Amino acid sequence: MKPTPIKRLTAILFLLLLVSIIIYLTAVIIRVPFIGAYVTPQNNAGFFVVSLAPGGQAKMNGLQIGDQIVEINGKLASQFPNLSKYDSLEDADNILVKRQDGATVSITFAKAWSGEHTATELLLQLYVPGISLFVFCAFSIFLYVKRSHDPAAILLILFFSSIGISYYSSSASILRDPVGLSIIYVVLPAIPLLYMSFMNRYLRRFDASFINNRLLAALFAIIGLVSASSLLYIWTDLLSNGTFNVIKGAYSALVLIGNLVCVYKLILKYIKHRFTKLHSLFTITLTAHLVAFTPFATLNLLPQLFGNDQVLPPAFTALFLFILPVVYFYLSTSNQLFDIDFILTRFKYYTSLCLIPSLLLAGAVTLAMQERDGGVWSEFIGAFVVLYVGMTLFLYAKEQIDQRFRPRLFKAMYSYQDSLDRFSRNVAKVMKQADLEAVLKSEINDLLPVGRITFLIVDQSEHAVFPMKDEQEELVTADFLLGIVNTFKPGDLIDLPFGLGLVIGKQRSRFHVLWIGQKTNHTRFNSDEIRWLKTMANYSSIVFENLYLIEGLIEDLQSEVRKEHAPSPWVLRMLFLLSENERRKLAADLHDSALQDQLLWYRRLESVIMDHPISDKLGSELEAIKEGLLDVIHQIRETCNELRPPLLKEMGVIEAVESIIEHTQMRVNFEVKFRSKPIKDELNEEQITAIYRIVQELLRNADKHASARIVMLELELRKGMIYFRYKDDGVGMDVNHMVESFEHMGLSGIKERVASLEGEISFISERGNGLEVTIIMPIMTDGIRSDRGIAGDSYLIS
Repeated sequence: MKPTPIKRLTAILFLLLLVSIIIYLTAVIIRVPFIGAYVTPQNNAGFFVVSLAPGGQAKMNGLQIGDQIVEINGKLASQFPNLSKYDSLEDADNILVKRQDGATVSITFAKAWSGEHTATELLLQLYVPGISLFVFCAFSIFLYVKRSHDPAAILLILFFSSIGISYYSSSASILRDPVGLSIIYVVLPAIPLLYMSFMNRYLRRFDASFINNRLLAALFAIIGLVSASSLLYIWTDLLSNGTFNVIKGAYSALVLIGNLVCVYKLILKYIKHRFTKLHSLFTITLTAHLVAFTPFATLNLLPQLFGNDQVLPPAFTALFLFILPVVYFYLSTSNQLFDIDFILTRFKYYTSLCLIPSLLLAGAVTLAMQERDGGVWSEFIGAFVVLYVGMTLFLYAKEQIDQRFRPRLFKAMYSYQDSLDRFSRNVAKVMKQADLEAVLKSEINDLLPVGRITFLIVDQSEHAVFPMKDEQEELVTADFLLGIVNTFKPGDLIDLPFGLGLVIGKQRSRFHVLWIGQKTNHTRFNSDEIRWLKTMANYSSIVFENLYLIEGLIEDLQSEVRKEHAPSPWVLRMLFLLSENERRKLAADLHDSALQDQLLWYRRLESVIMDHPISDKLGSELEAIKEGLLDVIHQIRETCNELRPPLLKEMGVIEAVESIIEHTQMRVNFEVKFRSKPIKDELNEEQITAIYRIVQELLRNADKHASARIVMLELELRKGMIYFRYKDDGVGMDVNHMVESFEHMGLSGIKERVASLEGEISFISERGNGLEVTIIMPIMTDGIRSDRGIAGDSYLIS
């Protein structure tokens, strides 16, 4: 979306104003030298130097703390505007000072940049602020090009531009230039409010808000009042000189309060949304805000608020503001957020590692560089911050370098990772305990030079270890294992008298332990080898536990199958599910192979008959073969449909029964009447398949054995249960004889299928009076579990 002409004109005017201010400020910084001396009147005895900024002309030309300023530019010190208004010597050409020993010294300050200026002065006053302004403006321009239609992006551009121009204006404000001072006292207090306005607009896309609009308007009004007072003092002489200290205090308090409100609101939002989708967003914004503004607030604003010297130059603490354009530009343009929780975890770890070394090194650096004019604490804090941040960033960089280059440079270290990958692939094929032991033994032999790899069983109940020989080394190891067997846990790594032990599994009271002997090169196991072995032990214990569970399940199945009475419902259910799964596979194979081949041969035969001259006799033979192929194709299709009826789940149970009735009526001599009521509760695929199979088997039985003329079917819900009834007028049977011969009849499968779904079935029949079957089953949705905890298991027949 292109910006409107009004928005485009506004953007051009804003850009022109910004460029004009930058050009003016640059000219001021270049033209006026940074003197860096702060002076206060003392008991009407004159003006005395109380502090000196590093890299300033005053310190470079020998001005000292405690010197009295007698004259400035050939006039009395009290007549110099900047001294009386701002307690500053900025813009002075020369001064006459009186030393503490009574000596009088004249000092002249250079104009414009020259070789006399120090690298520190150039760095703090021009280069760092200039680079910062360029970065913030570049982010703003890019954001405008990409998101000019987004109101949140426009507020973010104002936020970035305000930080950049305020940082650049700080050099001119130190020189007591009125434009630089105006920007600092007007724009800088508004930065937190611009940030809160941006967050309000940005969070609308998540149906959330950051701060109440009335509170935000009240804060803008307060800042506007203080800013107006500041401009009145800077540009006029209407306010007394003592007012400047009040304005400075109010300015510092407002900037500090604005940032504290931002942090407070971010903390509240973080707490409120820590379990929602906005958790990462507020964690990132809170972290960025704390990192960016805490150094400036604690090392510059707080000391100034209480009338003390700033601990570090603003040009240094403002460098932390660089994190803001990166983070908020990322938030405005990215659709996915990085894992801030992982980064903060690493941050806590690295900062805790760097704390003590940074304190010690900062103390050593401070002692080595201590000067006579004091400033010990300032130097210590500055050194500590630089070292602390530098060490933390170094550890972050080291981690990234390790990930990229360590595998290439030190391949031996990563053979353990390759081994774990290979082991995990191999254990996927393991089907029994012996296979697991073979894979484990092979992997250890390939990587470690050990003389012994023995699998032991430590029986806790019998207090025995086997297999063991009557050798001293083995007897000592056995006694040691029995002494600590109560502390064993699967996956543990144990230090043995002669090597290491891996607890790879537990089976009832028996622990399976892998005994790894001492290394053949007579060296101790190093940390990489121990970590690798612990991981191998954990992998092996998981696989062993699964194998044990599978063995137990197989034993349960075998015991259920061997029972004289009917197996448990869960066993029958699983068997029927497996059967349906195999039916599905067989139907797919028949359809995709045999049926397609038959169709191909049918078309080829049809093509031969139509395209070539054939005698009448041969033609009739080929027609007979063609009809035979059609019958085979039809039979294969019928078989596929019987093995796996298509779209059972989609049709529903009523339509499925109607489908099989319609299909059966085409090939039987009896009439099928079906009465049903709509079933509102949705049955799962397993139950639909079961009812379909029951109807299929009953109709097949009626066709083969019943000699019936009419078959009646009923299907409905009664009291929350599935009710199904079958009745025919066939020859009937002796129910007692039917029970005794169930294993030889298809009706036994019906009984077992109903039992598998925890239903009830009854048979009523006499010789010559037909057969009646009644089935009642509970409704089972996909979420209902059987008595073995199997949920649905529809995947077996899908």
